[in-house]
Amino acid sequence: MNDKEHSNITFNIYGGSNQVLPNATTATQNFYGSRAVQSEPDMEKGKDSLLTPEAARLSVYINKVEDLDMYLAQIVECTSAAELAKVIVNMAEREPNITQEVIVKEKFISLFLPITPKFTSGKSIDNIRARINDAWAKRPKRRI
Repeated sequence: MNDKEHSNITFNIYGGSNQVLPNATTATQNFYGSRAVQSEPDMEKGKDSLLTPEAARLSVYINKVEDLDMYLAQIVECTSAAELAKVIVNMAEREPNITQEVIVKEKFISLFLPITPKFTSGKSIDNIRARINDAWAKRPKRRI
């Protein structure tokens, strides 16, 4: 290559996880959230519509943004582990990435702790796991 074939590229990286792949021929960037990123002035006005980091972690398990929004609306209204367990079991029945094995793991259950502000008591991993197991056992069985 001669000097005319080189181009100068500047990367501005502001937080987050970034990976620079100098030999890559293509790159794909996936966005998870229900709305486009707001400009700085709009964000200052309180119009920030992006998911909280805690809520965004659930997007790994849920394919559709609309479904994620629906689940989040249900989750934040839960006042007990039993109510949350019903939402989680419903998620497991509808979402292919959420299995019976996943829903009882501490890593998965801990995703819900920061986004359940209406809980007054019983907000422990063990209690939520027990309520998930109860809800799973009580769910209507599907015919094959």
